[in-house]
Amino acid sequence: MKSKSTLLLLLLVVSCAAPQPTVPVDILTKEIPKVPLPDAVAAQVPPGYKAEVFMQVLNWPTSVDFDTDGNIYVAEAGYVYGDPFAPARIFRINPGGEINLFADGFIGPITDILWHQNLLYVSHRGKISAVGANGVVQDLITGLPSYGDHFNNQMTVGPDGKIYFGQGVSTNSGVVGLDNAYPYIWLLLWPNEHDIPAKDIKLTRESFLTPQPNNVMARQGNLLSLGSNVSYAVTSIFNRNKNTSLLVRTRGFQPFGEHKRAIKGQTKASGTILRMNADGSELEVYAWGLRNPFGVMWGPDRQLYVTDNAYDERGSRPIANAKDNIYQIRQGGWYGYPDFSSGIPVTDPQFRSERGPKLKFLMAEHPSVEKPWLTRPENAASTKFDFSTSDAFGFKGHMFLAEFGPATPITGDPHPSTGYVVARIDPATKETQPFLSNSAPGPEGLETIVTAGPRHPVEARFSPDGQTLYVVDIGVIMGDIAGAGPFPLPVPGTGVIWRITKAGAKTARPPANLTPLPTRLHSPAPGK
Repeated sequence: MKSKSTLLLLLLVVSCAAPQPTVPVDILTKEIPKVPLPDAVAAQVPPGYKAEVFMQVLNWPTSVDFDTDGNIYVAEAGYVYGDPFAPARIFRINPGGEINLFADGFIGPITDILWHQNLLYVSHRGKISAVGANGVVQDLITGLPSYGDHFNNQMTVGPDGKIYFGQGVSTNSGVVGLDNAYPYIWLLLWPNEHDIPAKDIKLTRESFLTPQPNNVMARQGNLLSLGSNVSYAVTSIFNRNKNTSLLVRTRGFQPFGEHKRAIKGQTKASGTILRMNADGSELEVYAWGLRNPFGVMWGPDRQLYVTDNAYDERGSRPIANAKDNIYQIRQGGWYGYPDFSSGIPVTDPQFRSERGPKLKFLMAEHPSVEKPWLTRPENAASTKFDFSTSDAFGFKGHMFLAEFGPATPITGDPHPSTGYVVARIDPATKETQPFLSNSAPGPEGLETIVTAGPRHPVEARFSPDGQTLYVVDIGVIMGDIAGAGPFPLPVPGTGVIWRITKAGAKTARPPANLTPLPTRLHSPAPGK
């Protein structure tokens, strides 16, 4: 997912008491609203379809998949906006509804799981791993550049039998800056992280003068009152990074403070579609120049479709009015990052932000840029999707796309009318209609918080027989409602798996309204 949506480094620490947790009062300047339990009545689907709560009281679920024996696997991210301490784990639910912990110990976030050749493949931070029936985890790919804003994402099996997956970039628009320290904090933890091109590139003379993050963060007195875990971690960072410079000049595709003009390409590159054999061998770049290719899926037409999350209006190089895209990926194609948006140069006046200077190119030369198959609204945060394969369910061949929705104020101005849905797209006409939405949103400003309906869908996935659609809803993530500035505040235990069937269809199994027990508690603060 992108920074607005899909999965950023988080700071706030809350105590779990799902689904209506209490929060340490020293964090807050406003009262936290109560979050109701999910209710299928508040999940709006078209006439002739039925929605139900399949699984609830989850901590930030991100993916669901199915094996050949009728078992369902559900992944909890383990790291999501506002909580860096939750465990990344996978549950297995058998056809009778019994829930067991299948595997854990992953490096959050888990962004996707994929059942293939009797193994469950797991895309988690910096790694692609495989889990056998005994729950033993084997790392197949390591060292992916996933310690910045975005991560390695969804996996899909191609017609050639290879596994394809998306790899996001580290920054918003090519340049490491203050936004990567506050609120993302990774610049302080991993100061050498940066975007990596898939091919050798040359940069223009464009550079950026940015305040030294250590000094800015040290002056944010309210930051160190966010809780003992955060206070401990940030204080340790300050003690380790005593750079007294006030301003630092930097260029794109390199660590903060460096300004080379020739950058070498790598296979484990940012903003790419990578592919590998099922055993992890022969990793290679299939396409490049994407920003955050979160949803990756081969369609029934044997085309590779990818959702790519657009630029945010933040950082040293803010870009306004950028729209999410869906691409049909061509092998070897370049998709415009960091100098094009939806195939249009970012130097076009429509992308000018009042938060930053006039935009110029970072790359001195550009390959031919690919155009999007479909453009989605700004801040929709298009995530994972699937295609209907069943006449019994209906809309055979149509794409069902989950859209997380805006994450303001971090990502720019609010766009309340975009996202928070599963959209149905007819590939023949590209006509788009909402398929799952919230029929009972909360009051203004709390639409996705004080509601029993869907909040932030991150995946739409059909069962193997194509007759049931599962929608993964990561749950409630508040913006600045708590008065903690731009820091997101997630509410544990609000994640939901919604299940949609044709009205009158045979009852799907496992049974509905499942709850994993016991509910996870946060780790104690260091030294306690």
